Formats: sequence, structure tokens, C-alpha cells
Amino acid sequence: MTKHLFNYCTIDWYENDLLAKGTTLRDFTKEFQLDGIEQFIYMMDRPGKSYKDLTTGVHLNYWPYWMDFWLKKAKRLKQQFRNVIERNQYFRDALSRDEWLSVIRRNIGAALTEAPEYMVWHVAEANNEEIFTWEFNYSDREVLIASADVFNNIADEIPENVTVLFENLWWPGLRLTDPRNVKYFFERIERKNVGIMLDTGHLMNTNPRLKNEAEAAEYICRVVDKLGSCAELIKGVHLSCSLSGQYQRSFVRCAPEKVDNSLIWKHVSSIDQHQPFATGAARQILECIKPEYVVHEFSYENMEDLRKKLSIQLENSR
Repeated sequence: MTKHLFNYCTIDWYENDLLAKGTTLRDFTKEFQLDGIEQFIYMMDRPGKSYKDLTTGVHLNYWPYWMDFWLKKAKRLKQQFRNVIERNQYFRDALSRDEWLSVIRRNIGAALTEAPEYMVWHVAEANNEEIFTWEFNYSDREVLIASADVFNNIADEIPENVTVLFENLWWPGLRLTDPRNVKYFFERIERKNVGIMLDTGHLMNTNPRLKNEAEAAEYICRVVDKLGSCAELIKGVHLSCSLSGQYQRSFVRCAPEKVDNSLIWKHVSSIDQHQPFATGAARQILECIKPEYVVHEFSYENMEDLRKKLSIQLENSR
């Protein structure tokens, strides 16, 4: 029986919105007959408010840019930050590989307080310049090797009964578009009870020629079919629509002179749109994959915005 969830993070903005509306997260799940939430846990300590009773999965914190730090490329690392303070803030005060592994362990410990059935782990790498130029320093294989090394170093922190689902992105890493790379990555993972969290929007971002949801569903099912036996590793789906081909083809492939967080967010969200599927394409995708977990994963301003997007996608996915 597939469990239907939605993404949530215990930030004050959402918590205060629930309070102002006089409702609770449990009321919200009941309204849409959902099984719970996938909770994004980015902190290193237990959440200020626990949703253990609703949490089925957790999404761990992630660092989009980390390879130079892990591989001790001091010169390249220095070029990415304005000063040492900024670098230390980014890596949560970790000054070495071992200290960064300790930070990851703390994040896992915080996530485990919510008693999840599964954890989501991003497998990708891109720095602030590369996301604009699309001229990447590291290949898929290099990112996969390093990602497996990082994970294998902390895998003992995760109980055996908690499934680890590695998520695809469109940056170098686990894109899912090359079955050989998928096989190569999982052969390097030294842990049982692992799988794939297939993000439909991220996979759509790998094909800027897609013009509509029907083409997207056909493309996703074709990629899954080409995975062969590795398709059995897909345990969950982050379900959202991202038809960003026009934007991907239009933006100038060069890094802006001044890059700040707002500009990065605007650019990335223009590529990775996290919109609801508005047609039966969603149902076609789920019938093709038959996942254990479906996370209706959206970007939303407030709970009313989430309500609208859930209504649209649930109508077309169940």
C-alpha cells in the first residue's frame, strides 16, 4: 500500500501560519487523507517542535557544494568564499573532513529523534558559479565516488531498520539518466536497506526539450525502464512538475558579477519549479514506478498555498 505524504519543515513561518489559521498539521493530513509528512531537518539538534507522530520520512540537510572541501582542494575552496568566516558558516564550523562527518552525524541524530521509516540523502555537486555556467569541474563518476565515501563513513550512525533513499538531481552526481552510473554508485555503498528517491521534477530538469506533462511522463517512464534491475531500487517518489525547458534554454551561461542567496534562489527555483501535476501524467508515472512512498513535494508560501497545490495534484495522482 503506497503511503502519500507531503513535505514540511518546522520553520516559524509555517508554524505561525498554522497557529493563525487555528489548525494543526494533523488536521491538514486528515483533510487530504494523507499518511503523514516527509520532514526536512536541516538543524544539528532535535527540532524545537516534534512531529514524530506524523513523520514517515526525513530529508537530511545537504550541501550543494562540498567536493573541494572533501578532496582538500584548498585553492579552489578559497575561491568560493569571500572569507574564512563565510566558509566556516557554510560547513557548520567544520574545519576538516572528520569534523564535517561529525556535523553530518549530528544532523542524522536530530533526524532520528522523529523516528522515521526512511531518510533522504542528496547525491550531487555544483558550486555557485557552475549553476549558472553549467561548466562543471567534477564528472558524475567523481561525485558518485566521493558521495559513496562520505556516506560509508557515517552509515553506522543509521539504524539498520531505517531505509536510506538517495535522491537524484540534475547536477553532476546521481542523475539516473545513465544506468551504468546508478549501478556503479550502489555497488560502492557498504550498507543494506538502501534505495532511490526518484524526484520527478529533478529528472524532468535533465531534459529541457519537454514541452508538456504528457511528454514528461513518457520521458520519466522511459528512463525508469532503461534502469533495468536497478529500477527495483526506487522506493519513493518526490512528485512535482518542472517544465523549465524554456528557462534553461534562455538564460545566459555565465556567472553574474555579484552572486547572493536571493539570486541563487531565483535561478534555481526557475529551473526546479516544484509545481503540481495538473493532468493524469502524475498517475501514469506512479503506475509505472509503483513506489512505497509518494511525497507531494512543493515550494509553497503558506499552508493555503500548499492546500491549493495538493488539491490539484492529488486529484490527478490517486
